[in-house]
Amino acid sequence: MNNLMLSFSGADLSKLRTLVTAVEKEIALVPGATAVKGASPRAALDLTWSRLVEMLDLGTEPEMRTCPACRQPCAVGASRCGHCWVSLPPTKAREKLAA
Repeated sequence: MNNLMLSFSGADLSKLRTLVTAVEKEIALVPGATAVKGASPRAALDLTWSRLVEMLDLGTEPEMRTCPACRQPCAVGASRCGHCWVSLPPTKAREKLAA
């Protein structure tokens, strides 16, 4: 389970709720529905979903490595483990950030 906390402004929350509602409506139309406003239900679903993904703007997954002490995942550029706080040996990625 992910404990990621996202923070949105009131305007962004409103947009997010609108998009979620739109996805729910489009999903309800997919099995055997007819065209809606000249677009197939699947195309409308894809468009709404891509808008939601764009709005969330999650970026790319960070590069990870395993902590040698506790074996938990840590960011490649981390200097300490976020789980056990042991000092991590430098990596090439961290050396590039320092330069």
